Amino acid sequence: MLGRLGTLLLLLLLITACSNGEKTPEEQIRELLDTGEQAVESRSLSAVSPLLSATYSGGAGRNKQAIMRLLAGYFVAHQSIHLLTQVSRLELIGEQRAEVTLFVAVAGQPFSGVSQLLSMRADLIRLDLTLAAEQGEWQVQSGEWRRAEKRDFLE
Repeated sequence: MLGRLGTLLLLLLLITACSNGEKTPEEQIRELLDTGEQAVESRSLSAVSPLLSATYSGGAGRNKQAIMRLLAGYFVAHQSIHLLTQVSRLELIGEQRAEVTLFVAVAGQPFSGVSQLLSMRADLIRLDLTLAAEQGEWQVQSGEWRRAEKRDFLE
């Protein structure tokens, strides 16, 4: 009896391990956003760069190179960067495009959670991003930002 149960469990593990393991587009996008958060917090331009499309265009006519220069300056001016991110909207548009609204709180010290925003000094930003799957990888194609309010994080 134990032999059959063991064989069944082993078979289930193999089936699970051999499944294609493909992540859904939403999971891939959330992974991209997490990677971006880690890259900015670690102040790594080389980690941020692949997340932006070569054809990136954003507000004020900024392309990828302009964004990278802005980030480089920000990294030099801020030796400690901590982010608290909250995805407000993630909408897939077909299989190759998505729109994301992301709220980001930026501070010089770590966040313990959203509730800490009420007592902490942080820059609050709303990012509206368009993402595209380019050669099988999701990248940010365009983005707009504006100031956010604390209440945006609490909704």
